[in-house]
Amino acid sequence: MLLAAARYSFANARVRALRSKRLSGEDFYFLLQADDLAGLLAYLATTSYGHVRPDLPLRSVQRHLFTTLFTHYHKIAGSLRHAAGRRVILALFARFEAENLKILLRGIAAGHDHAVTDPLLYPLGPLSTLAWERLSECATPEELIRALEGSAFARPLAHAMAQYQAGGAIPPLEAALDLAAFRHLAGAVAALAGRSDRKAARRVLGGYVDILNCLWVIRLRVHFGLSPEEIVNYSLPGGRDISLRDLHRLAKADTVARFIARLPTGMAARLGSLRDWPEFRPALQSMLLRLLRRTLASFPFHVGVEAGYLLEKEMEIRAVITIMEARAQGLAPETVAERLPAALLRESPHV
Repeated sequence: MLLAAARYSFANARVRALRSKRLSGEDFYFLLQADDLAGLLAYLATTSYGHVRPDLPLRSVQRHLFTTLFTHYHKIAGSLRHAAGRRVILALFARFEAENLKILLRGIAAGHDHAVTDPLLYPLGPLSTLAWERLSECATPEELIRALEGSAFARPLAHAMAQYQAGGAIPPLEAALDLAAFRHLAGAVAALAGRSDRKAARRVLGGYVDILNCLWVIRLRVHFGLSPEEIVNYSLPGGRDISLRDLHRLAKADTVARFIARLPTGMAARLGSLRDWPEFRPALQSMLLRLLRRTLASFPFHVGVEAGYLLEKEMEIRAVITIMEARAQGLAPETVAERLPAALLRESPHV
């Protein structure tokens, strides 16, 4: 108990300070009610996202929102006095490095130079140690792999090259990046020495992976028509309650009811009222948000608190981006609200 408090008290205090600036349900109400994108950005300027520049193109504004998240990653990582806990946070951050590398690969496949792809990259800041200037100038996947030598991504990408060369498609390389990032995260969690620390991290991050895997199964099965065997190959490691065997059974489900029946009991009970595939995303996101908030309200001295806060902040930013895109399309507020985790819209104001 005392050792855990010594390891996490400073980082925990920082999380509480940062979390006090999160958007309230009232903030989301006004964002949803904005007449247009300009009105939305004007209201956003009155919140903790006041640094966002409304004069930039929409995609650049959306990327700029993530500056707040990466600043928080940097602050929290710097506040952690427990090296193993810091490695978990840095591994969680590495997912965004994988996303940037996927953007570079797509640019290479489309024949774009770095002037086109660079504005699409997440602004990772000093926490990323990859050589982004060199990486953005790579003209082939082989060059990219050489530039990544020594990182967690080089070997998985190299192993996926044979499949890429056989079909000429980017998805095998993208899947290799995702698998590398989540294996790195699972390894960092497994390396935590304290049993309670490891258990809390697995509860938060394993639950997060379970929900991601469910969403991926639905996307790949319903929207892309992949076979159950192919879908399992794209599944992420590190889940808590859903095994590879479970994912294979889920991938075979051809109706919403059958999909729900094959979920773990707790998840199935919460999702039993769903009737159509598009309902799963906001419902599963609401489940994740409840998990994160339970963690943030519980015993504070473990890395699950820091990881839970950063995932909660990421969800907030993605919800703002969803509203931006929907308002740009002129969708009605009630239509947009249905796409968001309900718990976000009910968040109490902060004093």
